Amino acid sequence: MTRVLFISQYLNRNGTEAFMMNVFRGIDHSQFQVDFLLYSWNETDYSREVEKMGGRIYRVPSRRQSPFKWYHSLNEFFKKHASEYQAIHFCGNSLTSIAPIWFAYRYHIPVRIVHAHSSSARGLHNRLLHCLKRKIAYQISTHHLACSKLAAQWFFGKEDSVIIRNGIDIERYSYDEKRRKQCRNMLSIGSDEVVIGHVGRFTSEKNHLFIIDVFSEFHKKHGQSKLMLVGIGELQEDMKRKVDEMNLADQVLFMGERSDVNLLMQGMDLFLMPSVFEGLPFVLVEAQAAGLPCLISDVISKDVCITDQIHYRSLKDSTDLWADTIDGIISNSVRHKTDEEMIQSEYSIKTSMDYIQSIYNQSIV
Repeated sequence: MTRVLFISQYLNRNGTEAFMMNVFRGIDHSQFQVDFLLYSWNETDYSREVEKMGGRIYRVPSRRQSPFKWYHSLNEFFKKHASEYQAIHFCGNSLTSIAPIWFAYRYHIPVRIVHAHSSSARGLHNRLLHCLKRKIAYQISTHHLACSKLAAQWFFGKEDSVIIRNGIDIERYSYDEKRRKQCRNMLSIGSDEVVIGHVGRFTSEKNHLFIIDVFSEFHKKHGQSKLMLVGIGELQEDMKRKVDEMNLADQVLFMGERSDVNLLMQGMDLFLMPSVFEGLPFVLVEAQAAGLPCLISDVISKDVCITDQIHYRSLKDSTDLWADTIDGIISNSVRHKTDEEMIQSEYSIKTSMDYIQSIYNQSIV
């Protein structure tokens, strides 16, 4: 049996971790044992699911809280366990912390995958550190994957890499009118109300301030409207205060971290994503599978256009223009199933699994 180790900071409900979980669920467990090494002691729905399905969760201290303990613990982990694994799969948004790749190289794990899931990082310091470490990360790894061309350029520059789309279980998200009514009944949303939705962590790059401002403009013209925000994060309380100050508390639904995003998307009318930067947002693949029209910022990779449901606007445009664009999209949109388009695309988890499993099985000395 081939043993694979995923490496990630957390195992929360966001795009990168959702990709890892889809691989974990979709892999042939008769041939592969998949475990996780995390920089967090927090238990989550995902970590409990992994352990329930027979995967192991290893943990080391957080790098932010104690860099020395983190580095020392990584060294001790790989010294003890490296011989048990044939492959590591490092998934991240930047290369600011490449120590696990280095230890996998030092302790001779044959397959060392670096997988890019973003196209930038927060803060000048992190961006500089990332650029300084790109070359060595490329040299000590064996396979170089990215979720989009922009993410590949950010991680690997002009070096060779392979684009692996963030595949999903398409049937799970497929649009269904009965499930739409179920969602709206659950949340006491009327059939005539317009619901603008967003799924993402409350971090600066997701641009929640802009989302709320756009919704405020839209709501002035459409009193029967709501904004659904799914996710958690360090800026969540700031956004709640802003909503209160704008007298929108009854119109904005803070849903928290959810395990039923596929159901919540059924109840939305439009997905809004004015991100400052992204790799290839996993959630936009899910939104298109749910048949949702999407209005997104023009910094997001064009690779995400699987269906004709993607619409772009510049972040330089006013919130009024964004709100008017939402109005136009919804007025001309007819919700429908996108199963066939999605299944034939590269974004079905079934499409990506064969290639990923073939990498795990390679032995490079």
